[in-house]
Amino acid sequence: MSIAHDKYFLLEPDPGAVLLVTRKFGKAEFIICYCRSAIVDKWGCYCFESFRRVSDLGFTRCWAERTDSDLMIYHSTTVYLVSEEDWMQRCD
Repeated sequence: MSIAHDKYFLLEPDPGAVLLVTRKFGKAEFIICYCRSAIVDKWGCYCFESFRRVSDLGFTRCWAERTDSDLMIYHSTTVYLVSEEDWMQRCD
């Protein structure tokens, strides 16, 4: 979908949901981050309160790790609305 140069979308999921931001490389789609809210415009996706999923070496425990900044900007992405999972509540 193309977005006009003077338009933007504020995405704020209801409680119990988060935004999943992905990017396509070739035929594969990779998760870039999850976030609590975002603004999407013609130039990219501005993610607020973004985090990533990390786990221990045995993949027995997962938790959320905040990204380097409160505001992360990504270009050429796809944004999905997904249900919040237990691990998303556990933050480092």
